[in-house]
Amino acid sequence: MHALKLPILALASIIGFVNAGEAPANTQASSAPDFFNIITLSGDLRGRYEFRETDPLDPSHALTFRARLGLTLGDASEGLSAFIEGEGTQALIEDYQSAGGSTPKTPGNSTIADPNNAELNQLYAQYKGDGFLARIGRQRIIRNSAAFIGNVGWRQNEQTFDAAQIAYTGEGFNVSYAYFDRINRIFGKDAGGALTSFEGEGHIIDFDYAASFGKIGGYAYLLDIDNNGNVGESNTFGAFTNTNGIYAEFAYQDGTSDLAGGDYDALYGHLKYTMKAGGATLSAGVEYLGENFKTPLATVHAFNGFTDAFIGQRIGLNNKVGNYNGITDFYLGYVKGGLPYGITFKGFLHYFIDGQMDNTYGYEADAVLVKKFNKDMTGILKASYFVGDDFYEDIQQLSVELNYRF
Repeated sequence: MHALKLPILALASIIGFVNAGEAPANTQASSAPDFFNIITLSGDLRGRYEFRETDPLDPSHALTFRARLGLTLGDASEGLSAFIEGEGTQALIEDYQSAGGSTPKTPGNSTIADPNNAELNQLYAQYKGDGFLARIGRQRIIRNSAAFIGNVGWRQNEQTFDAAQIAYTGEGFNVSYAYFDRINRIFGKDAGGALTSFEGEGHIIDFDYAASFGKIGGYAYLLDIDNNGNVGESNTFGAFTNTNGIYAEFAYQDGTSDLAGGDYDALYGHLKYTMKAGGATLSAGVEYLGENFKTPLATVHAFNGFTDAFIGQRIGLNNKVGNYNGITDFYLGYVKGGLPYGITFKGFLHYFIDGQMDNTYGYEADAVLVKKFNKDMTGILKASYFVGDDFYEDIQQLSVELNYRF
């Protein structure tokens, strides 16, 4: 049975189970049915203007509005519950090019991957209690830093998994396993093929432990994507540690890919140092992906600069017509909160070279202003500029957005 059919049956079962488990109705008349006492409504609204220009394409302008509306049946923090969430995105200014067969379509313009789209975003049933979690259905899955498994939360249309997962949280440690048979991607239901969804199956295994010296963890991600030969199969095994401001991660990957011409193996590494100084947070790091190493289910936007200059290569969809052979990203970060009007500033500088450290891909500067108006509403202004070298194009990007959650 396809994973999406399972949560529908489970949802119906839980509704009956939860109602059956309630205390007998009071004989006195009630102003509202007991049914409404176990329902919680939630929402996530975002409006965004985005400008993007990727040489030599024309500049794009997108004004989009995204709404997610959800309903929880039961207590999501304890016992049995079910959740359903719809998601819709609509462009009010459509002067941009979306991906694949999705709209808007403005030929010759730079790509902004926020299509007009409406879909079932999440639908799952779960049990939670005594540190255990069991969940089945269409769901959001984010692991660790989202460098390998994420929801691509930056884009309007979220990435979700048709999956079943179990997890346990104990004294200082977490362990989880998830099986999926479909990935619902960010490009919308009209994009077509592997842009709409990755078909196949995979196993997602994670654990971590918080000790007195810091945090350590490991993972195994076994992926088999059937409908895109470039992404293909991959088995990734990795470990990380975070202690005294030093984050270190190493991973090994083997698999099969049309881009690699068959079987391949590759390495991944990430080293970052973070410190506090003058009321700010400073960081310096290097992230390395060897040739053919790919992260098709990651939140790629959080890595290698906010212009997403390397998104296709990191996912594994292409290799820049043979001109991409891995990436080494040297970066600096500066975060300063408590600025006038309660604003937080985030700035990043990147220097990109290939995985063999022979050729320069380009440079990037990113700046972000975040204003939290209250616990529910946040504004974000983001500007990025990528200067490409050789076969990479210059990219300019600016966005301003307002987020509201309830």
